[in-house]
Amino acid sequence: MTIKQTLYSQGRKPTGVLGWIFALTMPVIFRSLYAKVAGLLNLQPEDDVLDVACGSGAFLKRHASHVRRITGLDHSAVEISMAKRTNRKRIAAGTAEFVQGDAAALPWPDSRFTAVTCNCVSCFAEPQRSLAEMRRVLRPGGRAVVGMDAARKDRGNRPKETDKAGIQLWAWTGDEVRQMMAGAGFSQVSLSYGMKMWFAEALRQ
Repeated sequence: MTIKQTLYSQGRKPTGVLGWIFALTMPVIFRSLYAKVAGLLNLQPEDDVLDVACGSGAFLKRHASHVRRITGLDHSAVEISMAKRTNRKRIAAGTAEFVQGDAAALPWPDSRFTAVTCNCVSCFAEPQRSLAEMRRVLRPGGRAVVGMDAARKDRGNRPKETDKAGIQLWAWTGDEVRQMMAGAGFSQVSLSYGMKMWFAEALRQ
């Protein structure tokens, strides 16, 4: 693996010492993205919110300090360890939980959360199944805000693209995003575009 591929790989699943460095820098890099998602999600004090691929837990720390309960899931042990440190006061208070796991098999029962968000669908091995899992753990009337990488116009309607390091990741057209959200069981799907991403807002009825 080249140095560039190693760096891109760490960005997708931080591990070891280099992973800790990436985990520390990601909240700075994604500050504008977190603010965008927070505005769309419009979290309220009574919300129980789940952040799938939560990284270091910075989004929940910054934008969900006022909600009833926060929960994060990530496949990186490094990220979960950092998320627990970042949100240690809420964990001690019993209003936060952070779990290492698979987005395609969320370890919570049906209808657990009032809101769910995710900004890393492009990195998932099974994006459609992961979306269905997010819908499953939402309560009826619960809402989701999901960020999904947009396919480049010159590539047309293709399900995968290759980044600069030669690593494949998912990317979608707007029509594909709508179809995927509907296929996962979401309703009232609306899309907006920014930061080279689609932001899908949807409900579970």
